[in-house]
Amino acid sequence: MSLTAGRKRGRPILLDREAVVSTTARLLATAGVAGFSMRGLARELGVSTAAVYHHFPTRSELFFAVLSARADELDRPPLPSDPRERLVAVVVYLIDTLHQLPWVLDILVTGETFGRAAMWILDEFVQAAHELGADDEKAIYVYGVMWRFVLGELMTRRAADERARATVAAGRPPRHWTDTATAEMLADFPNVVRVLPQWSRSIARHDTTTATRDMLDGLLPIGVENI
Repeated sequence: MSLTAGRKRGRPILLDREAVVSTTARLLATAGVAGFSMRGLARELGVSTAAVYHHFPTRSELFFAVLSARADELDRPPLPSDPRERLVAVVVYLIDTLHQLPWVLDILVTGETFGRAAMWILDEFVQAAHELGADDEKAIYVYGVMWRFVLGELMTRRAADERARATVAAGRPPRHWTDTATAEMLADFPNVVRVLPQWSRSIARHDTTTATRDMLDGLLPIGVENI
């Protein structure tokens, strides 16, 4: 029902901030960032765009509020006492959680949002990195590298989800580049020719936890904390 129903002409609209946030979350879940607009949100709420902008002057502020509200709903997982495994657990938790919010990737890549509800992740990460011998500067560097790894994992998972939907719609999987590589394309690249037959099988064995552990072992080599 429109929030304006039954109001007297000229009476100011009392728009609930939480209603804006929850409606935005619903619209993002169904249409994604690309299909979202402040005008469409206002139409859904039955108010003017000015009423929405009164609470959230920019889309970034609104999306930030949606992310913060979602983060507040999440329980912190139990973490291992071993600092290296703690880092692995935090990164994998972050990837698995954000993957449940497909629209969030387009917002996260801007680097404009980071709320208090997510600060425990950063705090745990820095603490564990310190226990493994990193100073503050190194801890920030490692976090930055792993954050880019998280975004890459999310992009790859989203692409896989889209590929799965396309497979269902068409009744067969879309052709992969390994299926379309011609002899002309592969000419002069003997290493590619050698590995191509096992490419898809090897990629299918990708495991996020193992990849996370390998990344962290490279950034924080085992034994450094004992030096």
